[in-house]
Amino acid sequence: MNVSTIKKKKLLLVGKKVKIHEGVIFLPHDQMGNAKPIKLGNNVRIMSGAIIYGSVTVGDNVVIESQVILGQPEYGYAIGKVYPGEFKETVISDDVVLRAGAIIYSGVRIGEKTTIGHRTLVRTETVIGNNSQLGHNMTIERNCRIGDWVRCTGLTHITSSTVLEDRVFLGALVGTVNDKSMIWKQEDLEPELIPPYFEYGCTVGTGAKIAAGVRIGRMAMVGTGSVVTKNVAPNTIVMGVPAKFYKNREES
Repeated sequence: MNVSTIKKKKLLLVGKKVKIHEGVIFLPHDQMGNAKPIKLGNNVRIMSGAIIYGSVTVGDNVVIESQVILGQPEYGYAIGKVYPGEFKETVISDDVVLRAGAIIYSGVRIGEKTTIGHRTLVRTETVIGNNSQLGHNMTIERNCRIGDWVRCTGLTHITSSTVLEDRVFLGALVGTVNDKSMIWKQEDLEPELIPPYFEYGCTVGTGAKIAAGVRIGRMAMVGTGSVVTKNVAPNTIVMGVPAKFYKNREES
């Protein structure tokens, strides 16, 4: 279906001063055959090779760079659940930038003035706040909650259902875990997933690993390369393998 046909069927609703480069693909039908409209706000730019699925709403002044995939429905098995490829509402707020190669699944919500880096994957039902910056080649699994003014550096992995409160900073190559049993596709032994939790303003250095169920306290700091297996108290600094208390940190 070409752009003019999709518009005639009212499956592509376009605001003012929208620039759609050649080679952009719009796919308003999900794998169940349901058609949902794509809504583009004012002054949106979509570059060549981007793919946009149905049930996507894009705000004003959004930039969607080359090879972005936006609104792709989840399909297949994951932790005791089968995803049928059905659309969920996907919302990209005003002034968002989606860098080249980013993949945003159906059901994601991204707040105003947030940037998603090159080739970063954001899975379904994740919510990202305003003014946040997520670096290149990241993976953000399903159902995460990421606050305002959050900064995550490239190659970091955020496991499913993790919470990052406002103003959290994660360095490069940070790894998070939500599973202590490492069981997969055994229906009678489905794992209990316990994601980590990052409180307001905490910072985690490059290469640190955060184990399942660990809570990093408000304004706490985790040193580079640390392996954190226990909760970190607010306003403290921990480091090492395993991470241990180093000193208190004064909140500013």
